[in-house]
Amino acid sequence: MAEINVAGKNGRSRLQAPRIDLTPMVDLGFLLITFFMITTTLAKPKTLAINMPSNEYTKTPTVFIDECTVTLVAVKAHKVVYYFGALKDISQLKILSIDKVRDILINKKKAVAALPASFSAEAHKLHVLIKPNADCKYDDLVRLLDEMNINDVQYYAISDVSMEEQDYLKKIF
Repeated sequence: MAEINVAGKNGRSRLQAPRIDLTPMVDLGFLLITFFMITTTLAKPKTLAINMPSNEYTKTPTVFIDECTVTLVAVKAHKVVYYFGALKDISQLKILSIDKVRDILINKKKAVAALPASFSAEAHKLHVLIKPNADCKYDDLVRLLDEMNINDVQYYAISDVSMEEQDYLKKIF
C-alpha cells in the first residue's frame, strides 16, 4: 500500500490521517467463500425407495386380508376411487378427492387396530393397494405415496388396475 503525500497550502507536505486498505481483506473474503463453496457438500436429492412387485408369474397370487386392505384407484381430475377388501360389486366403490385420502387411511388404521385378538399379527396392520388408472396424473400417484409415508403405512404396493375394476370405472365415469 502506497501513501501519497499531498502538499499543503504553504508547500509543505502534510501527513494525512492513517487509512486502512481493505483490499487484502476483500481478497481473503473471496478466497474463503471460494474454499467453502468448493469443499461443502450440497444437499443430495432425496428419493423414495419403492419395492415393485416382480413381473414373474406365480401360481399362487398374493392373498390380502379383506378386513385390513384398502384399494385406492387414482383416476382423472385428482379423484380417488376406493374400496375395502375384495371387490365384489360396483356398490363398494366410493369416490373422493385425493385430499381426503388421509382421513380414510386414519379411520381404517383405527378399525384395523381394533380387530379381535384372534386375528393374526399381519391382520392388525393396514395394507394398501395403489392402482393408478391410465387417465390419472403422475402427481396423484406421488401424493398417494406421500400419504403412505405420512400415515406410516408399512404395507403398500403399486399394482395395475384389473379388467373388472376398469369395467366398473367405465360405468361410473
